[in-house]
Amino acid sequence: MRAVVIALGCAATVLNLSSWANGQDRIADLQTSEKLLWSEVYRDGGSSLYCAKPFSEKGGLFSASPIYTGKQLKRSLRCITDRQCSIMNPRYSYIAADLHNLYPALTRVEQARDNAQFKELGADVPSAFEDIGCELKTAFKAIEPSDRAKGNIARAMFYMHIEYDLPLLGPAAMYKKWHQLDPPDAEEQARNDKIETLQGTRNRFIDDPSLADRLIAD
Repeated sequence: MRAVVIALGCAATVLNLSSWANGQDRIADLQTSEKLLWSEVYRDGGSSLYCAKPFSEKGGLFSASPIYTGKQLKRSLRCITDRQCSIMNPRYSYIAADLHNLYPALTRVEQARDNAQFKELGADVPSAFEDIGCELKTAFKAIEPSDRAKGNIARAMFYMHIEYDLPLLGPAAMYKKWHQLDPPDAEEQARNDKIETLQGTRNRFIDDPSLADRLIAD
């Protein structure tokens, strides 16, 4: 079991993740989670993560988008098929179905994102979706979201890292910067409340943003 270092005051204490993490154990099917995302979490509508496009209900234009994608999860767990992953890690199906990892996205954007890793691409890289007014940059196997989405992505990544002992997909310093740039707002806090009622877990980095400052990840 890998350890995570949490800085406490001037000292640093190494905590075993088994005592820090819980994860969810209510929903073990991704399709069920996707249905709950639309019918419960966004029952009254909302806006897509990457492009802030409003929706009132699920339709062909929108898809459930995992921050930590299925392929990235398999790669991190070193397995290939769902069956193999479940044998190697009994928590696999719960990890894959965690609602804190799912956000609404335009289907067009989700297809472009695929399994690209989050990165900072620089000011000289133009948006790939200027035609719809979306500040989303893409490059080969890399993607940089707009500033308004960066904090949500960082906190979801921190959640998956801590709760399930998964590696951060990218530099911790970058995600910390994104977390500070785009702090939790009322919409994200309400989403956290709704997800808790469905799967019994909260994203602690939304409840206490200072936890990210205390996290020293490799």
